[in-house]
Amino acid sequence: MNKSVNNINHPEYYNSRQRECIDEMVAIFGVNDTIAFCKLNAWKYRYRAGNKGDYDEDMKKADWYI
Repeated sequence: MNKSVNNINHPEYYNSRQRECIDEMVAIFGVNDTIAFCKLNAWKYRYRAGNKGDYDEDMKKADWYI
């Protein structure tokens, strides 16, 4: 897997513990709240696409959250 794809699907900084961050979010906050978070995060990435980092990477991150 190339570094760009890894930064989108499974960033190293979200995998530094026993479980990936999003899996812990489901365990702690439940599926519905995690889904709401993902929807809002996808909107955030699309809203700011290209302004903070690489446009295409931001759009791919938004797609991942959807």
